[in-house]
Amino acid sequence: MTDENQNARAMPPGGGGEAVRLAREWSRQGRAHLDSYLVQEAENPCINAQSVLVRALVADRRQPEGFGVLIEEELYYAACGSFGVLGRREGWFERLRRLLREDPESESLPEFLRAGFAAERTGAFTPAGLFDALARAFEEGFDGFESPFGARWGTAMAEWPAGGRFAMLELACGSANDYRYLAAHGLAGGVDFTGVDICPENIANARARFPAVDFRVGDAMALDFGDRSFDVVCAFDLFEHLSPEGMEAALAEAVRVCRGELWLSFFNLDDIPCHEIHPVGGYHWNRLSAAEIAASLEGFGCGGVRVVSIPSELEERFPGYRHYNAEARIVIAAPA
Repeated sequence: MTDENQNARAMPPGGGGEAVRLAREWSRQGRAHLDSYLVQEAENPCINAQSVLVRALVADRRQPEGFGVLIEEELYYAACGSFGVLGRREGWFERLRRLLREDPESESLPEFLRAGFAAERTGAFTPAGLFDALARAFEEGFDGFESPFGARWGTAMAEWPAGGRFAMLELACGSANDYRYLAAHGLAGGVDFTGVDICPENIANARARFPAVDFRVGDAMALDFGDRSFDVVCAFDLFEHLSPEGMEAALAEAVRVCRGELWLSFFNLDDIPCHEIHPVGGYHWNRLSAAEIAASLEGFGCGGVRVVSIPSELEERFPGYRHYNAEARIVIAAPA
């Protein structure tokens, strides 16, 4: 049997032509590449602000407002790390790294990186130490990159009450790209987690890492779950890769199976009036309209739709910060 037939056969009932094309597009990259490529540099969930914020939402759902200080400290860590990635891309990383070692109060540093600012916000790391760790990861890869907040969250989670579990579905979960860090931070213990991905190779990788977790091949545009099956439905960087029809179908399905909250992360969502649709090979690389996404969710019955601008949130908290992606957003909504 050919790989293409295996992929098509692995699709759940209802998988349409777009689903088969997407499965083929991702599958051709191979298991080893799929297991690693979405945890590199700015997308590494240790320093990716959207990943940190989703983990914060998980913690807050279990114990509302119980971890505000720890959440703020880890968000600061993510800001420092993401800024280091921007510096690497723009050619000034080593200059900042040297200043952090030699003159951590230098006015040449952005305010949020100076030692005085850092001392007010965390005892778990120093920006200088983080930049040294980033330098190694830039050379060796981020697969083994570890955040000091893994241990801190593990300690905090050990104090959670036994109850309060909730059911969470992640669409386009990849090779457990974010779940592996949810688990590493001790946050998975209170979650009945299900991960769905269109690509069989991604699901094989996820199951190899977490054989006891429910990872399954599935189509976000035609989910094989009953109405209101999950307390939370989340997705990272999915909707930009779908056709307009596929995107609407996936949004409708996310709302249908959710009884609590949607946490939808976008890498290309902006304050533009209409979606800009860009087919690329067998998938899409769209620039999406925040207003249109909000209108779609409201049309499917959601209330309280909030669009959170990651650059604005970080720049407000951390003076002198600049985000590597001006169009990064998280959309939070509640089905009626």
